[in-house]
Amino acid sequence: MLILAFDTTSEVGGAAIFRDHECLACVANDGPANRYSVSLFCMVDQAIEEAKARHGVPVRGLADMGLIAVATGPGSFTGIRVGLAAAQGWAKAFGLPVRGVSVLEALVDAPQIRMDWATSILDARRGEFFVGLFYRQPEGDWDYQPCYLPADEGRLLKPEELDPFLTSHLPEGVGATCVVRGHDPAALALRENLSSLFQWQTVTGTLVEAVARLGFRDYRTGKQQAASDLDAHYIRRPDAELYWKG
Repeated sequence: MLILAFDTTSEVGGAAIFRDHECLACVANDGPANRYSVSLFCMVDQAIEEAKARHGVPVRGLADMGLIAVATGPGSFTGIRVGLAAAQGWAKAFGLPVRGVSVLEALVDAPQIRMDWATSILDARRGEFFVGLFYRQPEGDWDYQPCYLPADEGRLLKPEELDPFLTSHLPEGVGATCVVRGHDPAALALRENLSSLFQWQTVTGTLVEAVARLGFRDYRTGKQQAASDLDAHYIRRPDAELYWKG
């Protein structure tokens, strides 16, 4: 199956074409997240052309995709809206199945984690962090690595709230692997505030491969979405919504 996967939730995003788990072409974003309304379409076109040129894949365009996998956030409000609008429009126009993937889940899927618990941490600005907690699925038909399932929907925490949150939600005396992005110095700095029970892993580059992998996994297990059901995983509500007085 050919998969179009893209992540527009941060400046370290991109678009890629996959054949099942094989990456045929990946184009990294080169610019700020608020430029995806222009750059996303260029990246997708470039990825399709590279997949044809490098691998001889007979792809004429988006209509030949079998699945669209899109990152739903959290992250840049503008970037998230652009990505979801594009996914919905392409899915409806070409009759394609679509699957939204949380960035917090993609982050823990990217590295090889050995512990039973993992937590993804992203800088949310304003002195707060997006945090997702995941536990290892003991068994499953995963042909690439163990599957981590969400223990909650993700939340917004201040630095001093992170250790109490993890301690209260993990079994007593059990640690977790904290996964952060390499371009996120604020999240990396949190390591000094946590106990030795917690290991740390850093993910560099884009999360597009994890978005594709998780989207394909969900598709194979019947977890598809209608384009109209795609929803942003903001966690923090946009200011426009908070201050709207209609």
